[in-house]
Amino acid sequence: MTDSEWDLDDVLVTISVSAAVAELPLAAWMASGPGPRDCTRPESPRSRSTGEALPPTVIPLAYRNDRESRALIAAGRIVSPWRDVPWDVDNWGEPPCEVRGPRPFDRSVADSGWVDRLAARVLGEAPRGPVDAETARLVLERVPEFAAAAPVLVRRLAAEARWEELDVIVQLAGAAALVDVGPVLCDVLMSDARPPRPGHLVDMLGQLRYGDAARLLESLVGQFVYADGDLSDARRCLRALAVMGSDARIRLTLISWGRDWPAQVPQWAAQELEATGDRIPSPLGPDEWTARGRTRADCADAP
Repeated sequence: MTDSEWDLDDVLVTISVSAAVAELPLAAWMASGPGPRDCTRPESPRSRSTGEALPPTVIPLAYRNDRESRALIAAGRIVSPWRDVPWDVDNWGEPPCEVRGPRPFDRSVADSGWVDRLAARVLGEAPRGPVDAETARLVLERVPEFAAAAPVLVRRLAAEARWEELDVIVQLAGAAALVDVGPVLCDVLMSDARPPRPGHLVDMLGQLRYGDAARLLESLVGQFVYADGDLSDARRCLRALAVMGSDARIRLTLISWGRDWPAQVPQWAAQELEATGDRIPSPLGPDEWTARGRTRADCADAP
């Protein structure tokens, strides 16, 4: 039998949640998904009728909730099978993109005509080429409204897919330390806006040391690796995590311990940590980490 020919009603899978372990039909898992424990995943499939151990690939890719499938769903490369499953936002918070897929980008901007005119003024003052702190200071001196309006400018330009202009505005905001653009950059990166050069936005989050982006950057490492095959932008995420707060460096540490990434990723994470003096060797050996630490490497705040 090939994997695609298995009767899914005959397949049982094991689900581990904290200290509890349960076995349930694969069909039940496929219908409900992981819910608020979004790093939970089905493992050890076996046949209900024969007890035979089955290959992991009997679980369809979209339903595996492993590092690869979560990255593909978050990047919008495969459709989330749980996007229409009820979600209790009040108690669980916003659903993660790794389970529900990219969020629709909020393109609404009040008084878009004024925003466009302000963008034209700022861009008219911006020089060609690299932007530094002195350049940003001069632009703010000539267009003082830019300081307060930078987030709405970023939203407007992303909504219109005006990516070249957005790159300039974001560089200016980064050089001027306008941290308020951080949440909008995160909205763009976790949404269906799909900027063509996401690495530029990642760099700005690092330059701003916007620590609230830590979980998103960890997710983007997986997306760049598994959905885009882009190790260069994955490393940019690691570099940004290294200059943020303690939560970011915890996530970076867990990535450095991971054994089922492409080899370069944990090596780069370790190098970034060594540069900050925060490198902590894994408490587990390679084989034991692969067997026991995979969930922690997938999600730093997993139970």
